[in-house]
Amino acid sequence: MSTFSGQLRRLRLAAGLTQEALAEQAGVSARAVSDLERDPNRLPRLDTVRLLADALDLDEADRSALLGAARPAGPSGVPSGQLLPPLIGRVGVSAALVELLVRGETRLLTLTGPGGVGKTRLALDVLERLREGYPDGTVVVDLAPLGAAGQVTAAVARAAGLDDRSSVPVLDRLVAAFRDRRALLLLDNFEHVVHAGSDVLALLSACPGLDALVTSRVPLRVRAEREYRIAPLETDRPDAPGAQLFVERATAAGLSLEPDETVARICRRLEGLPLAIELAAARLRTLPPAVLLARLDQRLPVLVGGPRDLPARQRTMRDAIDWSYQLLSPRGRELFRALSVFVGGCPLAAVAELDTLGELVEASVVTTGAEGRVDMLETIREYGLEQLGESGGGEAEVTAFVTFCAGLGPADAEREQDNLRAALQHAVTRRETTDAVRIFGCLAEFWVEHGLAHEGVRAAEAVLALPGGGPPGPRIAALAAAARMAMEIFAVTEATRWCADLVDLAERAGTDGDRVNALTLRGVLARSEDRYADAVADHEAALALAERAGDRAARAAALVALAYDLLLMGRTTQAAELAERGLAESRAVRRSRETGAALQLLAWHAMHTGSAERAHLLATECIELGRETHDAGLVVEGLRLVGTNATLAGDLELAGSALSECERLTRGRGDDHTADQLLAHLGHVEMLSGRTAEARRLSEIALASARRYRDAWATAMSTTQLGHVELADGRIDRARELFTQSRDLFDEIGNPMYLSWCLEGLAGVALAEGALERATQLCAARDELLARLEVRLPPMNPRVQHDVEVAIGRPSRER
Repeated sequence: MSTFSGQLRRLRLAAGLTQEALAEQAGVSARAVSDLERDPNRLPRLDTVRLLADALDLDEADRSALLGAARPAGPSGVPSGQLLPPLIGRVGVSAALVELLVRGETRLLTLTGPGGVGKTRLALDVLERLREGYPDGTVVVDLAPLGAAGQVTAAVARAAGLDDRSSVPVLDRLVAAFRDRRALLLLDNFEHVVHAGSDVLALLSACPGLDALVTSRVPLRVRAEREYRIAPLETDRPDAPGAQLFVERATAAGLSLEPDETVARICRRLEGLPLAIELAAARLRTLPPAVLLARLDQRLPVLVGGPRDLPARQRTMRDAIDWSYQLLSPRGRELFRALSVFVGGCPLAAVAELDTLGELVEASVVTTGAEGRVDMLETIREYGLEQLGESGGGEAEVTAFVTFCAGLGPADAEREQDNLRAALQHAVTRRETTDAVRIFGCLAEFWVEHGLAHEGVRAAEAVLALPGGGPPGPRIAALAAAARMAMEIFAVTEATRWCADLVDLAERAGTDGDRVNALTLRGVLARSEDRYADAVADHEAALALAERAGDRAARAAALVALAYDLLLMGRTTQAAELAERGLAESRAVRRSRETGAALQLLAWHAMHTGSAERAHLLATECIELGRETHDAGLVVEGLRLVGTNATLAGDLELAGSALSECERLTRGRGDDHTADQLLAHLGHVEMLSGRTAEARRLSEIALASARRYRDAWATAMSTTQLGHVELADGRIDRARELFTQSRDLFDEIGNPMYLSWCLEGLAGVALAEGALERATQLCAARDELLARLEVRLPPMNPRVQHDVEVAIGRPSRER
């Protein structure tokens, strides 16, 4: 926690106040404010802190932090003779609670929260801090042993030392005892006797000097009550309060432990619940931290063996939760078990019984947020699943869960991804084909956009193998998504099978749009395998069908797909014309994926025809579109375009930056094949920067990867790239060998687009060998190729091309 002086200065500056202005608003001297900000060891009076907090108009969180800094943690008092562990991570909260009672505006303050969150320990700290403010004493009453609400007043009377031997009603005797006293009651564990709340309110109303601090898993729901929900400890870093508590408890057990990321992960797995953290720390006597972390996949069996001086319900995490569960009504328990099937919470729309939900919220077993979502701590959820199994297996609850998830749409996938994954697994296990296909379709776009195609393909293998197939429409959509993801990760066998099934089903039972989409995807698969004639045939058929049907979205997809085929076949002018038409169509129907693809193709065309500035603008637009639509694929492709264009334009700093970011994002999406090919691009930058050793290392990795994936196009490109590196480093024989290989590969796959770079390299080899006539012939072949392709592709190594043209007596266009 930062010092009081640092916090005060930060908050004052955030409020836009000078020291003098703050002093005037708070009613203190400017010298006092100055001294407090200047001296980190100076601590103010509590009433001064309240005046400053009021003047700064702080929210509850900042007010708690400022109060906590003004009263740093020290040895806690020991009420009722108890020896307590240090209070960790709650000093500011304790100070805020003290302030609520000291102000006099709150006389009944209830601390609520789930079992094990630390309500009692916090309340005892508040009690000790307030001891001097209640000259007539404090009374601590543990209500946990009581069996009924009617026993509460008698328990308070006993704790206050009143004689039971009287005919006067106990509430009247309490009123008589406390009417003229300034005292504080701590009523601990009120949740199972909440109907006694009216008795507590009656006592406070009759005794103006008496205040009550209550701990309960549910609020009392009486007038004048102020509820304060206690949240779990922070666990986001190794020095967070949760980790501090874990280390403190381990040290108390005689173990030496430093807070590190493993400790932080343990505390995050325990969701910051102090009781769970203390129980887990006790396990370190037999389990090292890394082993303990692995065991916490199932929390409840591990979280046992609490200190003997704790109540029985707090010696295991399961017992702590069971205490809350047993207090629920039968309907409340039923809903609790049903909600435990959900993973990571659920939307309010999944809950039909809102009144019963309110009971669960009050019992602190679930929470609801401003976004209209019901959340449950995973530790509590694990207990709920245990109860679900004990109540008969939970078949009805799982069926309702799967049915709900099958009714969600792709727009819900981001928020409900954990629920959808769990529901898909249930549907597959139960062989519920229709629900499985619908849920798969809901997740498909999410998997594509987030680079999770491997997960999607694994799911597709299970879903598409289920019996019956499901309704034609959802199955067609599922086959299309599966084929697209398989192509993205170069799973050619699966992509081929699913494309065939897709075309067949679309022909038999699909719409015109389905048939267009099926042909388009099959054509993309053919292109990825360098079968350009097949790709063109499918895409021309798809375009004709889309135009007959008047389907603009399908027409946009077919136009862009066909444009790519023609570009790779060297028909660049026609490709650009089709891409412009596809761009206009896709924008008109707001198809972001086709819009992005058209932008990419047009950027490549601009780059290859000498329009570097236009290429940069188009690539940047592609990146912006990807970020706007949360399509990581468009962002990645746009960055690759920016980097490649900058490389060919000579802006090596921009090239390195864009390509490095592109490689990082691509690898983060799980696409190692494409990421490895980006290393060849980075190798190109290194070569042009004169760092041939690093260029060779990167190019060799890219070439090995291309061969491993049996990607002929990538192999030809990486072989050409490595040949230029060897040529730049003077390894002429190796360069000649590589260029010869790449020329044969380009001829074999029928893609002449980058054959010019191979011819440039061979001309450079000829020059190095003194064969000027051969160099002249190779330069002429390069020029003829570029003219036929109608492109002005810049050379891969401008310096080598310049030297060749000077040597053969041609005016060089390269520097």
